[in-house]
Amino acid sequence: MKRWITLLLALLMAAALAVPALAETEQPLPEIDTGMMDLEDTVSFAMPEEEGDMQALLEKVTLAVKETLDVGDEYTDFSGDYIDGLHPRWSLRWSMEGRDLSVETDTAGKILTVNRWLDSGVSDRFYGFDPAFPAIERKQAEKQAEDWCARLFTGEETAQVQGVRTYLGTDGYYTFSGIVRKNGLPSPVQFTLSIDGEGMRSFYRSDSYGGYVGELPGPEAETAQADAAKALADAVEMELYYVSDGEGGAALRYVPVGPYTVVDAGSGEAVDMDALYEAVGGDRGEYNTAAMDAAAEAPEPAGGEAGLTEAELASIANYGDVLDQAAIEKALGKIKALGLEGFALTRCSYALDSESGDVTATVRYTAPMTEDELFGYDADAFVQAQEQGRDMTVYKNITLDGKTGELKSVYTQYPLWERDEAVTMSGENRRRAADNFLKNAAPALAAEAAVCTLKGYNEGEQVVYARTHDGYFFPENTLSVTVNPATGAVDGFTAVWDEDVTFGASKKPVGEKAALEAYTGALKVALGYVAWPLDVTREENAVYADSLEWGYRYVEELRLGYYYEDVAAVAGVDALTGEAVKRAPEDGTFLYDDLDGEDRAEMIQALGLAGVGFDGGAFRPDEPLCWRDGVILALRAGGRYVDEGDDETLLEQGRRQKFLPAGPWDPEQAMTRMDFLRMILGASRYGDTAALKGVWDAGFEDVDGGDEGYAAIARALGLADGKTLEPEGELTRADGAELLYRFMDR
Repeated sequence: MKRWITLLLALLMAAALAVPALAETEQPLPEIDTGMMDLEDTVSFAMPEEEGDMQALLEKVTLAVKETLDVGDEYTDFSGDYIDGLHPRWSLRWSMEGRDLSVETDTAGKILTVNRWLDSGVSDRFYGFDPAFPAIERKQAEKQAEDWCARLFTGEETAQVQGVRTYLGTDGYYTFSGIVRKNGLPSPVQFTLSIDGEGMRSFYRSDSYGGYVGELPGPEAETAQADAAKALADAVEMELYYVSDGEGGAALRYVPVGPYTVVDAGSGEAVDMDALYEAVGGDRGEYNTAAMDAAAEAPEPAGGEAGLTEAELASIANYGDVLDQAAIEKALGKIKALGLEGFALTRCSYALDSESGDVTATVRYTAPMTEDELFGYDADAFVQAQEQGRDMTVYKNITLDGKTGELKSVYTQYPLWERDEAVTMSGENRRRAADNFLKNAAPALAAEAAVCTLKGYNEGEQVVYARTHDGYFFPENTLSVTVNPATGAVDGFTAVWDEDVTFGASKKPVGEKAALEAYTGALKVALGYVAWPLDVTREENAVYADSLEWGYRYVEELRLGYYYEDVAAVAGVDALTGEAVKRAPEDGTFLYDDLDGEDRAEMIQALGLAGVGFDGGAFRPDEPLCWRDGVILALRAGGRYVDEGDDETLLEQGRRQKFLPAGPWDPEQAMTRMDFLRMILGASRYGDTAALKGVWDAGFEDVDGGDEGYAAIARALGLADGKTLEPEGELTRADGAELLYRFMDR
């Protein structure tokens, strides 16, 4: 049973409170509480006889919802809105003091969304480190979710839960997500269902605002699965190139490319679904770089006799060999491809990387757009923009190494969006201009790159080069150049490059045929319902022409089709071994294979299922808990993203969240019990109180001085008991997990 403790700080200052440790006995699961009101004599109207009567329709829908959700008569206010559209629906709202309930349904009363709001009565909400397990156990939430799914999905529909997320906090909850199966087969409809200590808090299905047209076909396929499997395999293309291995290296891999393909279960035809949606204007983003921020001018040196510290002098010394504005302007003027003639330099700022000592210079050039110089944009749009009083300035932002002058990026911002269609440049000329620019601006990188011929690259205005190794592309390292078709100047340049990549072997890769067989062999061919776009402007779809009045170019129906069910789980094929490469599922949880015999295994697993734990599949419970481990656990408990291998970011995040004190830290140093208590309690709502000195009597024989407050609160929260605390005793990883579990289970 959960214990919620409200610390009476005035009493704690006078004497320590002894609170028994968390009971370890398993409590029986209670009867399912839906979290809504009980259904008692809720019917106050007769079922409508005339479907066209709006009052009767609202009564019918309201009764259906009350029966499904067990909505009682305790609510004091109710309203219902009819929302017309291609897929009309009802929006129902109940309210009473401290509780609101809103529900959307289709016209037949099928529930599409549910949202419940409760006033917790808490006015002093704490926004710092405040992780807590939901008030309901996970098993109980799972039983409630199963019950709700049985209520919400009826007829030909059933729910298939595919994942569970735990959201920590004083109002924590579990969110169950999955797909809706129709006639026992998977469909594109997805759902989420959230459960907290009060019951169901929300529900959503993905077809809430855009259902499917037409009748649902039956589950029987006319095309044999074996024939469909061959057609799907024939549609797969594989390309061979290097990809990151996640550990600083790159491995040669066959990667699937090509369209998303579905085999029509009726005709047996393999259909390119990407092309089908593109044909009707659907979508199955040009990269925009943010404009540079203005740099503050450097202040004048202050007068007086104050000196500079060694740290200040060391940092200032990094600017000793930085190029000044005149030198930068001279260096950029030599790169004719930038087209800076007619532009004026209006800004030059510097940024220091304190860790590496590198300095980045950011400069901005400006030029007015005039009727004589439109830079390839539409003349009529220019006149209209002038009449509207818009700023007609062209901004060219350039970043470069402040010491060497090496170019890092170029971004040009124009005041217009409409291009002059008559102004074009051939692909050959665009590439020639990009080649010449790279040879002068980034010769070292250009020597290791080539125009990327992989599918999906160089299909737009940019010329994209990818790094090569042993004749194979590594498209995660790229150079991209954008050339203005009117002026021939370089308008954009970006370099994504990691010099430290270690490339794996490339000798004797398996053949493409073998790779294709390994890839398709690792996938499962599924029969299910597929969203199928229908162009409503075509005569054969005239029955849906009313959707044009609502601004739709196409509608979707569900068709029976074959497809690869788990395509996202297979990343490709290792080119050297010929084996399929599986992607590890990323559901935000941690599971371990080394907890046999560990007394606190249930606590560790509970934390892992809540997204608090360590990568790699092993917990290593008996190893010392180092400062790195402690920060990782605390950050993840606080809902923060963590890169376990980035100590610099861990230090920065740890200080920002008040887990780490100022000054240097040794991530490998073992943590003591008091270290960990200070970390989690100091960043919590109890931190200021725990830091008070001279007012505590924690009741531990081995704790005195400034740590008495932390010890007293640890006792009150059930994190410690007995006569001794052993504050300087080193913790194992399992010890740390237990302390954090008990803190979150308060």
